This record gives sequence, structure tokens and C-alpha cells, in this order.
Amino acid sequence: MIQELLCCALLAFTIAFVLIPEIIKIAHNYQIHDLPNARKVHSQRIPRFGGLAIFIGLIITTLLWSFWRSELFNLPLLAAATGIVIVGFRDDFLPLRASIKLLAQVAGAFIIIFFGDIRLNSLHGLLGIHELPVYVAYPVSIFTVVVITNAFNLIDGINGLAGSVAILVFGTYGYWFYINNDIATAALCFGVIGGTLAFLFFNYQSQIFMGDCGSLLLGFLAATVTIKFLSDNAQLPPSAAHYFASPVMFVSCLLAFPLFDTIRVFVLRTASGISPFTPDRNHIHHLLIGMNLPHAVATTIILSVNALFIIAALLLQGYDDNLLVAGGIFVAWLLTRFLKKRSVKFASRQLRNLSPHVASATNNHLPPMKEKISESL
Repeated sequence: MIQELLCCALLAFTIAFVLIPEIIKIAHNYQIHDLPNARKVHSQRIPRFGGLAIFIGLIITTLLWSFWRSELFNLPLLAAATGIVIVGFRDDFLPLRASIKLLAQVAGAFIIIFFGDIRLNSLHGLLGIHELPVYVAYPVSIFTVVVITNAFNLIDGINGLAGSVAILVFGTYGYWFYINNDIATAALCFGVIGGTLAFLFFNYQSQIFMGDCGSLLLGFLAATVTIKFLSDNAQLPPSAAHYFASPVMFVSCLLAFPLFDTIRVFVLRTASGISPFTPDRNHIHHLLIGMNLPHAVATTIILSVNALFIIAALLLQGYDDNLLVAGGIFVAWLLTRFLKKRSVKFASRQLRNLSPHVASATNNHLPPMKEKISESL
């Protein structure tokens, strides 16, 4: 079985790896680029649409493997994912209003919930809530999909970050579904991993971005797999080796960085009286980049901290979910406060180092004026 999953990853990787150079050529030929501005961290024109290669690799892999295993063909999920990619692709060409993208995400969530029967039927003890009635399960499931989808979209701000977080998330879920004998969901995870790895090869060289079509796709699939994990885990006997006694806490730690960063910037934007969907440079990765750290180093730091949260979730299984989730948020807040202070100190030090040079450069233009002043005196 593991050979099949590795083949899924390899096929998706190969397809995406072949497609991305062609996408780059087309983007250059037609001058379709992500242009630099004051908010973005890149300083040159770079093509996007890398997510399109990930999607095509995943779709072809899923369709081919469904001939041998029909359970791999999940029509509602593929249809919803296709709609998400189309909206993201359109937004990469010409920006859409946030309300339109939100509507597309809600529609995609409704498709997998109603037609795919993938929804949250319980909060698994979070806030003391367990079973959810249907009229509550639908809006809670849609809200979960929208939050996680946008979380991945918002962290896609530096090279390698969103793709690397996706590999961490889908790698963890893929292994769990594999040992749980859910080959269909595991194959989906491995297909995403393969296509994303191919994208990262070019992305780390600043040759292409994944764009909204990629970040929205990864976020939407991560949300779908998260809901399925929570539902499937609840069906397992507590004695099972791969049963999670604290599934909500585990999911919160697995998605710690994208979820916390999204909640954080939404709170900051709302507190400032602006729309939570207004882009800015308040993300955690912006703080790291502001300290002159290379993209790869910033991504490594974020992944390492996220991995520590996952390890903590594994070690603390069985404890109260509410207490641990609250504790995790508090720890993440402390780390961000520390990082913010370090970033401010670094910026201040850079400004102090720059000031003498600015003064010197300014003084080079002042002597004639000084002479005129002395003559007038």
C-alpha cells in the first residue's frame, strides 16, 4: 500500500515539475507577473499560477489511480476544489473583491458538506460541546473550512512558507490515514505533497509563486482533510494505537502557525478599524523578514516552532482540550510578542546605523549653502 502512495506522490511531482517551466514561459511571454509594491517582499516581476501545476498534478494522479481504486474518485471534493482553483486563478489575473472569494469558499464548503458528507458532527469536547445538531453542524463546518482556507492564503507571503507548511500538514495527515487504512484520503495527501514539492523547487529560486489558485487550494484541502480526520478519529475505539484522545488540541497544534497568524492579524486589523481582509505587513513572517533573515531561514524557524507544537500535542494527549488550546494560544502570543520586540529593536538599530550615513550624504550638499550663509553674515 505504501508503494501506491509513493507512486501518487511521484506522479504528481513529475506532472507539476514538467508544467511549471511552461507556466513560467507563458507568464513571461504575456507579461503576467506578480508586481512588487510596498507591501510585498519581492523586488522583481515574478510569475504566479504555480498552484495550477499542483492542482493539475493532483487531478491527473487522482483520476489515473481511480481506475485501480474507485474510492479515490471523490467527485464532490474534486468539483469543489476545481471551483476554488478557478476563483483563485481569476483573482491572480485580476483581483476579485474579498466578498466574491468568500462566497466561493462557502459554496465549496457546502458542496463537500452536503454532497460529500464531510462535516463536523461534534466539537469533541471543545468548550464543553460534543454532538452537534445538523442545523448547527452545517454553519460550524462551513466556518471551519473558510477559516483554514484563508489561513493558508494569508501565510503565502514569502518563498516556501505556505508550501512547506502544507507538506508538514498533509504529511502528518497522510501518515495517519495510511495507518488507519484510509487509502483514498492518504493518496490525496501524498498527491498534494508531490505537487507541492515540485513547486517548492522553483519557488525557492524565486522563479514562480503559487498565487491564490494554489494557496486557496491547499487551504481548502487542508480544511477538508482536517474535518475528515476529526470525524474518523471519533469512530475509532479509544484503545486503538492511532486514536487521539485530544483531537481538537492536536489539530490546533498541527495548524498552529496558519491559524494563530490569521487570528492575530484579523484582530489587529479589526482593532485598527479596517477590514480584516485588508492586506498589510503585520504577519509573523514579515517580522522575521524585517530582521533581514533569508526566506528559507524564516520558513525554517516557523516550521520548527510549529513542529514543537505538534510534538507537545502528541505528548499531552488525554489532557483537557480547552486548557491546552488556551495554553497554546498564550504561548504563541508570548513568542510573537518576543519576536515583535526583537524586530522593533533590529529596525531601530538599523536606523541608528543608517543615520550617520544619511547625515554625511546630506552634508555633502550643504557646504555651498554654508558658504552663502557665512558670506551673508
